[in-house]
Amino acid sequence: TSTSSINYCLTTYQNTMMASATANNNPLDYPLRLCESVAFILHGILGLCEPFTGCLRSAFQDNGAMPTWFWPLAGSILICVAIINFRGNDVVILMNQAYIAAFHMGGVLYHNSLGHHPASGVGPGMFVFLAFAVACMRAPIWMAFGGLMVCYVFAVGLAKVLVKPKAASDAGRSDESARLLRVD
Repeated sequence: TSTSSINYCLTTYQNTMMASATANNNPLDYPLRLCESVAFILHGILGLCEPFTGCLRSAFQDNGAMPTWFWPLAGSILICVAIINFRGNDVVILMNQAYIAAFHMGGVLYHNSLGHHPASGVGPGMFVFLAFAVACMRAPIWMAFGGLMVCYVFAVGLAKVLVKPKAASDAGRSDESARLLRVD
């Protein structure tokens, strides 16, 4: 009888996990992940093309603040994240949302390190909010918030290692583009 009760418990657990993994009852879960994934595919393509076009470095006026290898690597990972975002397993989706939050917190820190206007952090910050919202739909809010704090610490560490802002004179920036930076 103990074997049958253990089998019953395991079967019940597996059925519960499968139901939880394949059907999230929140109607906003799928549309939020779809919005994330569409944006990540587009940004991933931009990242992959960056070595050939220079469009991101030019648009962000980073003057080589990020290593050149970062953009194609980030683009490749974003495309993978966009695809993995539709896996049914809660743990996989939560880990994916953690990566999304950490990556985009890093984006906010990147813009701040380069001295861009504070509003430039709204774009990546929106994805941090979306990742937190999806995580809250799949885990208790305290766990989602704790994960967000861990992601922030991770993003700060990576930003300190990767982002090396250069002065306008070092990079040969024109006077007009230097005026586009915030002055506070």
